[in-house]
Amino acid sequence: MSRILVVDDDAALRNRLSELLTEEGYEVASVGKGEEAIEKMKKEDFEVVFTDLVMPGMSGIDMLREIKKIKPEVPVIMITAYATIESAVEAMKKGASDYICKPFKINEVQTIVKRVLEEARLAREETVVQELSTMALGSSMSKSFSNPIRRSAAELLYKHGKVRFTEIKEKLGIEDPTKLSFHLRILKSQGVAEQDESKIYYLTDAGRKAFKAFTRLKKGTN
Repeated sequence: MSRILVVDDDAALRNRLSELLTEEGYEVASVGKGEEAIEKMKKEDFEVVFTDLVMPGMSGIDMLREIKKIKPEVPVIMITAYATIESAVEAMKKGASDYICKPFKINEVQTIVKRVLEEARLAREETVVQELSTMALGSSMSKSFSNPIRRSAAELLYKHGKVRFTEIKEKLGIEDPTKLSFHLRILKSQGVAEQDESKIYYLTDAGRKAFKAFTRLKKGTN
């Protein structure tokens, strides 16, 4: 049974999210302050952490930074209001795995938890692959495929050539366009993907070679 820590100064929201996760079969602990969460993280093991972005005292960003120092492998999901989505995206750049918006949807929470747990499992299994791909491809392109959204987008472009943003969003089942745009920008910044004059995405020659090499390395370790 996976253990999840919920951190939010809003007791009603904290209890609702905790109950929802408990109903899904997870073992849940909750606290109202970031400082309490850090102390709990030092003493106990958790597979996922949910934390509000804006809290008195230690903020969600500060807490994320501390968690990544203590247990960098633990996925952190930010809880945010629509007004602070940009801050949540910024948190993802600093290591957060994802974010949910208040008022959150039950199916969204269920999907995100399952995905980040699967990501964590794959991350453990792919440690050797990442080491090999870093040597073969370089750290920048290796990082491109370490995230499942970026990896899936690259695979889609590899198979279909040029694909529009809306098609990528639909085929990958991503509801939040901001999140997809964030990951596609990373692929572009690392030279894996590009857009043509019509803003249609495609893999660069280097990106195609890198994805092909990454796929071979992964198969070779299975």
